[in-house]
Amino acid sequence: MFSRKTHNHAAADRKTQRKGALFLLLFTFVCAIPLLSVSFSEDISGMLPTGEKNEISRDFKLLQKSPLAGKVLISISSESLGELKLVDVAESIAGRMNSPLLSVEDNSTIQPQAVINFLLRQAPNLTTGKDLEKLQGLTSTESINKNLINAKKLLISPAGMGMRTIIAADPLNLRSVYLHKISSLQNLPRLKISSGQYFIAGKNALLIVGESNIPMTDSKNGYKLLDRFQEIKQEALAENNLTGADLNIEIMSGHCYSVANSSVIKRDILTVSIISICALGLLFFMAFRNRGALSIFLAPGVAIMTGLGVCAFIYKDMSAIVIGFGAVLMGISIDFAVHTYFALAENPNDEQRALRDVSRPVLYGAATSCASFTALYISGIPGIRQLSVFSVSGIIAACFYALLFVPRFCNSFPAGEKRQPVFQAKGNPKIILGAAFILLAGSSVATLTNNFDTELKNLGYISKEISKTERIFQEKWNQMRSRSMLFAYGKTMDEALNNNEKAWADINKNLGDVKAVSIAPVLPSAITAQKNITNWSRFWQKRKAKTEEQISKEAKSLGFATHAFSPAMNRISELPPALSVKSFRASPLAPLAKMFIPAAGSNGEKQIITLLPDNKRIMNYYTPRKEKELGVRLVSQSRFKATLEKEMERDILRFITCSGLLVAALIFILFRNLRRALLAVFPAVFGVAVTFGLLGIMQIPLNIFHIVALPLVIGLGADYGIFMVFQEIRMPSLWTVKAVKISGLTTLAGFGVLVFARHPSLHSLGTTVCIGITAALCCAVIVLPHLLRLEGDGHA
Repeated sequence: MFSRKTHNHAAADRKTQRKGALFLLLFTFVCAIPLLSVSFSEDISGMLPTGEKNEISRDFKLLQKSPLAGKVLISISSESLGELKLVDVAESIAGRMNSPLLSVEDNSTIQPQAVINFLLRQAPNLTTGKDLEKLQGLTSTESINKNLINAKKLLISPAGMGMRTIIAADPLNLRSVYLHKISSLQNLPRLKISSGQYFIAGKNALLIVGESNIPMTDSKNGYKLLDRFQEIKQEALAENNLTGADLNIEIMSGHCYSVANSSVIKRDILTVSIISICALGLLFFMAFRNRGALSIFLAPGVAIMTGLGVCAFIYKDMSAIVIGFGAVLMGISIDFAVHTYFALAENPNDEQRALRDVSRPVLYGAATSCASFTALYISGIPGIRQLSVFSVSGIIAACFYALLFVPRFCNSFPAGEKRQPVFQAKGNPKIILGAAFILLAGSSVATLTNNFDTELKNLGYISKEISKTERIFQEKWNQMRSRSMLFAYGKTMDEALNNNEKAWADINKNLGDVKAVSIAPVLPSAITAQKNITNWSRFWQKRKAKTEEQISKEAKSLGFATHAFSPAMNRISELPPALSVKSFRASPLAPLAKMFIPAAGSNGEKQIITLLPDNKRIMNYYTPRKEKELGVRLVSQSRFKATLEKEMERDILRFITCSGLLVAALIFILFRNLRRALLAVFPAVFGVAVTFGLLGIMQIPLNIFHIVALPLVIGLGADYGIFMVFQEIRMPSLWTVKAVKISGLTTLAGFGVLVFARHPSLHSLGTTVCIGITAALCCAVIVLPHLLRLEGDGHA
């Protein structure tokens, strides 16, 4: 060991250290103040591009309004049991879903007769011009006679007892006109009604749509929900004398993913922490082996607290995902302290000279890293912009910590190596340079095979059990999920209803063969309803008396009671109250209101949903011009993924271009020499190219977290290049090479070990860091010396 402080200066040195420590504590306190008033969001939407005119952000919110979004789905399927047995099991399960933890809606009050009565009562509001033509036919003498004869036959049949009320209320068979208005519902999966419960029927399967008061992101209580489901499942099997081998009973909800991710992240943190601590401990023992070096490891803490404080000051709502990954990316902050430490070790008796020698490359290294992260601010992803602010402020703090505080806290250093009179470049230059450029060229070509994974669920961990459940739901219920949604919108509900009518009319005219589902025929706008009432009143004003007379005459001849149909005919003259969304929600068609009338948007915008197939024909039809014309917006999983992929490709191209230009410009300003600038930036280019190339060769799709890690590769790669090229400007030293190696190894030991994580996002980050930093480090310490040596004699 070698101490650079004399014994006489020891007391003053300790005083300086105490002042430095006090300042850091005060600084940490100041950074923590803004955190008291900030809120943290775990919403993945913060990591999605907003798109042009915020289209992606809006579409993501609209996708969350899908009829099944936020629901707890329970699939019951069997290849050997019949539907009746499946219904028995479904009833057993639904009967036990009676708590806020896990519940199913009771629809026992909604019966077919109630639906018919509602439609007949609302007939004046729903009668269109085409309906009047049908009514004209139903009120002819021939039709009245035919319908009453059929009614008589039905009443004396075995099924007649259940039809008595329906026939008495509708002797003209008007229900045939108004039931047709909900005929588009046949394009939905078939419903199985039993004991007041509505089950969705599929191929050898039933689906229960349940609810829970537990938020999808609440993993702690999610465990309770899943445990309760298992209890219900076992009780239902026992009640029906069945076993798990007889049928599959699976649950699918956001809670499954939250619980799985929470569990694997906890295991990952433990595993990665142990590996990282062991690696850092071994590195400390091998490279430092003295107490003075411990201050180096405070740099990430200073950087993270600064980043948090600045971010909280600017943004009142911070993304927890961004902060978590930003803290990981702040591994770059330790490098400045490492280089400062080894510069002091090189000149232990001359602190001013050591700082003078190291300050310029450290400041420019920090500048290039800041430039790399600043480029992220042009991203269309809100969370990435937060990450940019977080990282830049943290890097600046880490740089100042390295230059101002590391010299104060470091008291001793390992024994110094002798200076090397010439720059050392080991190995055969032709082989090394040839292999490097072949690898660079091959990686560049392989980069063209990269593609993007825009499936949001793949950003989280999917266990084997969830994969199995997904396969079952894909097989049994894919037709429910492969739907696009056409949102008719308006500032008022009546405007939204009017646009919904226009959209439905356009579908019937131009997409008549498409299996669409809409509530437009049973929930018209106020203007349309008033027009319908006027037409209804005019029609019956001319025909009511004659129709009553004909009914009375035919009824008497068929043996019906004298006034059997008088109440029904009297109701024709009674106009119903105005049909509104509120009254519709309270009607027997309330389940349709829940499916097709979502809650208003954050800006108060009202919306009505129409369901359409999710295919290219529909996507191509609803162009921006068509959507504007109708006042609608089409969203679907396939359209969203295509838009997201296009935006991500544009985002990464903008980022890499901007980052590359900024870093290159700063390095050129530093060296004022094109050759040196190109050589300094070469490790960063090499690291990025090899990263994309290997990911392409391994056929690993790129996701947002691969992109997030790129600034670390670019920033550190540029830093390594700057420090190595500085060998030409000042006296060559093995301390610089050692500092570059150690800084690379600390990054790999601290954050590259995330490659061992099972969670996809953490693994993506670890993979990028591991490949990129390893490639950049090898390029800096193995390839770059040979490139420098090509003309080194003229520049040393």
